[in-house]
Amino acid sequence: MAALATLPLLVAACSSGSSSSAPSSTPPPFTAPAPGVTLPPDALSKLVPLPDEVPAGMVLVVKGSGPRDLQTVAGYSGSGASAAQAIAAAAAKLRAHGFQKAYVAQYVNTATGAVLSVVASRYASAAGATADYTDDTKDTAGAVTKIAPVGEASSATITTVQGSVKAQLLLLRFRKGTVTWSLAYQASPTADPEVAVGLAQKLVARA
Repeated sequence: MAALATLPLLVAACSSGSSSSAPSSTPPPFTAPAPGVTLPPDALSKLVPLPDEVPAGMVLVVKGSGPRDLQTVAGYSGSGASAAQAIAAAAAKLRAHGFQKAYVAQYVNTATGAVLSVVASRYASAAGATADYTDDTKDTAGAVTKIAPVGEASSATITTVQGSVKAQLLLLRFRKGTVTWSLAYQASPTADPEVAVGLAQKLVARA
């Protein structure tokens, strides 16, 4: 659970003001993950990985998952002393892009510390989704890594995670139609891009 709690901060560190960079700017009140639980119901739940689609050993964190509104998504962009200004700017961009709704899914492997967090955001138009995707990717930090194309546009970066155990954080962003995704996958010692891309391709096929 500690690894999952730190993931929002790690993902936010990979982006300078992205509107959908992480599931939460502060860790939500997690429940213990339990096998057999399902995603909270919502029309967008089909656009995130289902419990039986994630890597073996990962289980859903219920209170870290579910539908999210504009203000919650904007909150992913701010932390520290300048949080209010960053969140206000992110909210303004989301409105300008025609943001409608988002859905978050979070998974954790308590044995290995691997975590997976996916944010799917829907916009009023493909142009709005394209604008959001462009904003999210143009200033992303981390080492760019080559991946198989996903959807209509995609990009991925890998960041080394400092800690007692060597790990990597892979951040994959992609878009199709009126939907954008941010998929963060952290694993030790490395985060396999094929795992992230495989999940992403399933999601765009359902959009």
